[in-house]
Amino acid sequence: MRRRILITILVAVGLLAVAAPVMADPGSATVSLVAQSPWIADDGDLALELRITGGTTETMLRLQLHRTVDRRGLLALRDGLLGNPLGGPVDMAVADVLNSAGVASLVLQVGTEGRLGSRPGGVYPLTVTLLDADGSALDSLITPLVHLPVVPEGEAAAHRPLLVGITLSVDGPPPLRPDGRLRPDRATLHQMEAVIRAAQGHPDIPMDVRLPPATVLSLARSDELDHARLLADLIRTNGDHFRLQSSPFVTADPEAWRRAGRSDVQRDLLDHGDQVLIDLLGVVPDRSIAVLPATAVPATLELLGQLGAERFIVSADHLEPRPSAASAESTLPARLLADDGTAYPALVADPDLARHLTDPQGAVSAAQYLLADMALLAWSDPTVTRMAVLTAPDDLPIDALTLDLVLGVLEKAPFLRVRPLPDLFDAALAADAAAAVTYGLWPDAITSMSRRATDRSLAEKTVAAYTAILGGPHPDAAALNDLLEVTAAAELDTDTMNAYLTAVYDSVSEVLDAFTTPPEQSVRLTGRSADIPFSVHNGLTTDARVVLVLQSDGRLEFPKGAVQAVVLVPGNNRIAIPVQARTSGDARLRVTVRSPDDAQLLQLRSAHLMVRTTSLSGVGVLLFVGAIAVLAIWWTRAARVRSDRPEEST
Repeated sequence: MRRRILITILVAVGLLAVAAPVMADPGSATVSLVAQSPWIADDGDLALELRITGGTTETMLRLQLHRTVDRRGLLALRDGLLGNPLGGPVDMAVADVLNSAGVASLVLQVGTEGRLGSRPGGVYPLTVTLLDADGSALDSLITPLVHLPVVPEGEAAAHRPLLVGITLSVDGPPPLRPDGRLRPDRATLHQMEAVIRAAQGHPDIPMDVRLPPATVLSLARSDELDHARLLADLIRTNGDHFRLQSSPFVTADPEAWRRAGRSDVQRDLLDHGDQVLIDLLGVVPDRSIAVLPATAVPATLELLGQLGAERFIVSADHLEPRPSAASAESTLPARLLADDGTAYPALVADPDLARHLTDPQGAVSAAQYLLADMALLAWSDPTVTRMAVLTAPDDLPIDALTLDLVLGVLEKAPFLRVRPLPDLFDAALAADAAAAVTYGLWPDAITSMSRRATDRSLAEKTVAAYTAILGGPHPDAAALNDLLEVTAAAELDTDTMNAYLTAVYDSVSEVLDAFTTPPEQSVRLTGRSADIPFSVHNGLTTDARVVLVLQSDGRLEFPKGAVQAVVLVPGNNRIAIPVQARTSGDARLRVTVRSPDDAQLLQLRSAHLMVRTTSLSGVGVLLFVGAIAVLAIWWTRAARVRSDRPEEST
């Protein structure tokens, strides 16, 4: 019965990993791990499935167990560093165990009375070596054997399982291209599909996931059937055990934007990302738990706290001092101090656990090494509540098969419990407060966003001015804002970002070219006050709100002000501009059509008019007549005086 149980576990966990045979050179042979019993209880049986390729005539398999290892020793196995052998080797002819598919199926008793002499409560390296007829090694592999401890019945309650949280992040370049077309990144879609399939295959395993909202939105807008299916699968996957964490609309580094003085960019990206997931998936992402970026400093904690983060996941690689792997310090709760003195609770993600997921020997080996490492963490002190956070390796894709196998073994492992991240923080809060360790942060260098922030700010003002011309929110303006938002994506280099900005400016320039005014013209005024006719053609299909900025050489005044707001309907618009001439003669008038924003940033058109005043106004005539009357009276009086004095007249 025990053997049947082991074979059942073997099939459930490992047979999915059967890969196509690896081509070998003539005269050589290779051995690879296809499946393995994830652990051994008491004096149990170890089941192995090994793929053997190449020449197998008269070849032998040699299995050798080595002395138990700690965490450091387990990691050293990657480099082939082994301890002393434990007992003698087990040899068998390949021909005796090889089937027609090239797979050797082995079942060996393990324990004090078994062919492989391990003891309960340890992790033992097992080497599998393929030998030729002369006893020379053709190929070999190392896999850890997990032998469960024997827990006395009365002490079972005191042995606390390792609490494991899984948080996965899917990132990728934005799907919106500078030409406005949506083309989701294939690698990003593969990552999303891997996570979704794994969650569907293991619905009872809690997972905290961050997905790229821009890519999710592109699925909803795509006409491709595969994209619609993936979105439908994502919607169906949402539930109590598949928890979405808040994620910016496109990948962004909050610390880089903070240093550039544009923390608002991070805020807007988070708000937009949350809204997309709410609208499309019907779920509100959790913003209270944030995975701290590698560039984070204490000021970053304060910024993310202002954006809603209350608790953090931080990689051990970015803590000072770094938690000791030998003492399993990373499994204890942590505290992080912000610049303002606020202490934020944190859990440590051990990057060594994540590195197991990229095992070059394949998915089965990755799952086995990860399980062995977690067993060592769980057994370091089973009377203390310990927590391990599993993340995906930085900048490396999540392999779908590896993730599926890992979830399978974690789901059944008797020495651990997979829990949602909030439960892990609750457990940390309930643990002894003295066990929490206060760490400083050891950040990576940031990619400066100062130049990008400057370029983006100018483009933002341009789009805002364009939006003002259209009278407020408009689909055309929204399309430009979408392009502008993408420029924050961390995956973009300078040249690619400039392509998006160029697309924005080109679109605005096309709009500006849609407005025309007549060439320079002369206008004749017959009075001091008059309305000057001015024509503007609006080539858009919608109304345009603009301002006319009036400037003269000092000979004209503008009763209604030098800046006049007007609405230009599609087609030709004839506008009357009230003016007053200070003097007769020629005056120059410049009329500039600009955007109605506060800065009047965009100039649509500019025209010069020659204004000629040929007659005075009624007030001028009255003054002239009055002056003549005064002169006449004075002349009359002077003539009378001369007539009364004849001597003066002779």
